[in-house]
Amino acid sequence: MAIPRVFISSTCYDLKHIRESLKYFVKTVGYDPVLSDDGDVFYNPSVHTHDSCIKEVETCQLFILIIGGRYGGTFVGKETSITNNEYKEAVKNNIPVFALIENAVYSDHHVFATNKKNNPEIADQIDYPSVDNVKIFDFIDEVRRNVKNNAIFPFGNFSDIEGYLKKQWAGMMYDFLLQRNSEDASKITNRLLDDLSLATKKSQELIKVLLKASHSDEAEKAIEQIDYKVEAENFVRLLQDEFGIKYLTHTTFDDLKAIDLNHNTWWSFLDKTKDFYTDDWYDDEHNIVLWPKDGNMGIGVQKYKDGELTTIPRAKMEQAYNALKEVDESVRFKIYNKLLGINSLFD
Repeated sequence: MAIPRVFISSTCYDLKHIRESLKYFVKTVGYDPVLSDDGDVFYNPSVHTHDSCIKEVETCQLFILIIGGRYGGTFVGKETSITNNEYKEAVKNNIPVFALIENAVYSDHHVFATNKKNNPEIADQIDYPSVDNVKIFDFIDEVRRNVKNNAIFPFGNFSDIEGYLKKQWAGMMYDFLLQRNSEDASKITNRLLDDLSLATKKSQELIKVLLKASHSDEAEKAIEQIDYKVEAENFVRLLQDEFGIKYLTHTTFDDLKAIDLNHNTWWSFLDKTKDFYTDDWYDDEHNIVLWPKDGNMGIGVQKYKDGELTTIPRAKMEQAYNALKEVDESVRFKIYNKLLGINSLFD
């Protein structure tokens, strides 16, 4: 019977006892622990040992990340650590990540983040007692800012870790069972949605035929406005789906009215509200990410390529925003109310 393989990623020497305890804990729940210092990684003679560790991550179904005070060795050919690159590989392969961080490191990270915000010129020069390299704080930010799979649990001892993982893995099992029970209901719902979508399209086509049959000089313009209205209303749904928020909570109706649509892209429009902000994101490349202030699902909107800043295409968002520009003022204001959660005005 196949069982889940759990990759345990951390620096080895300073976290040796935690790694040993984790190994036995994983075995007690019936899973297969994978630790590089236990000979569980196949070191292919034809490649570097670091690459072998990365390759082994791909074969696992769960990934435990432990961040302590030691940065560890640098991955061959890169500036980031071996542990950091193992984590990147887990994220790349959509493997569930359970990130654990020592309490002292977590506290110092808060001090570092405060200093970086208020005194950026000296933040990197201060000694932080719990870590040997401030790059650890950048690694924590990378995990924390990931658009998904980004939970971080601070721990004081192994008992904290054991309790946390038991709850999380029990939650995964519950979610799996719940999902099985809802599969049939989801199939029925999807069929109903497909039928509704088809009926809506038929209704739109019928309206167009009736308008054309009226021989009105304004028929084509009316049809065009109907198309724009339907597409513009989609901007609200896309915003909710892409960023995981229900509506804007810090922005007022007057704030939205004051933004000039014609001189903005969809993301710069949102950036000018009080509910979104843009931030630099460094991974394998330098991106500009749009973040909601009350959420953690960011979207890359620009990236540097060959030294030049280019826009990352988001066709659906762009199409909906362009339609928002074209609808008449009364429709646009109703959509603004929808963005703000004032549903009663959106009839």
